[in-house]
Amino acid sequence: MKNIFAVAFTMLFLGSMSAQVRYIDEVFSDVDVTSDVVYADNITVLPALQGLPPMPSSWAGMPQGMDVYEPAGDTETNRPLIIYMHTGNFLPPFLNGSALGTKSDACAVEICSRFARMGYVVASIDYRLGWNPLAATQAERTYQLINAAYRGVQDARTAVRYFR
Repeated sequence: MKNIFAVAFTMLFLGSMSAQVRYIDEVFSDVDVTSDVVYADNITVLPALQGLPPMPSSWAGMPQGMDVYEPAGDTETNRPLIIYMHTGNFLPPFLNGSALGTKSDACAVEICSRFARMGYVVASIDYRLGWNPLAATQAERTYQLINAAYRGVQDARTAVRYFR
């Protein structure tokens, strides 16, 4: 009978121990961030909002960049990658009137840092923005918004190819 209690107590004790598990728990305390890594050079439609033709993003001073978060001091070389895309409404922050819309938003930094502390590599990407919410007709606004979402998907695919 004593052995049964000893085994039960040991199992209860071992079951209550909490070991940190990589990719589930935050096992690293610090994060290394590499900022403004350019992953693509494409055209931007932001000048079109002012009635100008689209131009390469490097001419407009808006290359497609990303911030890469990695666990500091990690010796693992083959880590899973998360590509994080910020929220927003496809309008630049100066037009959208929101605190959201870039790779360096407070919530994006926090989410990416948490995943990096779990052991992941996280790339927080900026994608092309631009559509005219004040276009003359609903059909034109819808067309522009669908194209903005399409450009965002294409930029996500470009980020995947960059890492491959």
